[in-house]
Amino acid sequence: MRRRFLIGGLIILAALTYLIYGGMRQAMVYFVTPSELKEENRSAKDRFLRMGGMVVEGSLKKDLTALTYRFEITDGVATVPVFFRGVPPDLFAEGKGAVVEGRIGKDGVFLATTVMAKHAEEYSPPKEGTAPYPRSFIPGKEEKGL
Repeated sequence: MRRRFLIGGLIILAALTYLIYGGMRQAMVYFVTPSELKEENRSAKDRFLRMGGMVVEGSLKKDLTALTYRFEITDGVATVPVFFRGVPPDLFAEGKGAVVEGRIGKDGVFLATTVMAKHAEEYSPPKEGTAPYPRSFIPGKEEKGL
């Protein structure tokens, strides 16, 4: 009887270990790079995934009336075009790091549902007398604030 409990316990322990390991391994990949995405292009088409890299200088096109953004993300080797509808974070800008979540469209454009801005690890407060991040969604006033 004791042997049965021991074998049953070992089987349950092995199953739990396998499930925990599988979940941790999947969660450890925070994002893929544009190069990795290009390598696994066919298998990535129907999957929800995260892609990270730098927003290419000069690639950001905004339509503030429709709240749509088109830009490119690069890892220095490959570049992927991205389409996003919504409000990006305040720190999102050209030449800065970003992580996007979404799917690859049939035309090869990454259709982002979420945009996250990567930032430096150290905090530096805004200089005295300046607004931290003046922003506006009024067309033509997006850089000046209200």
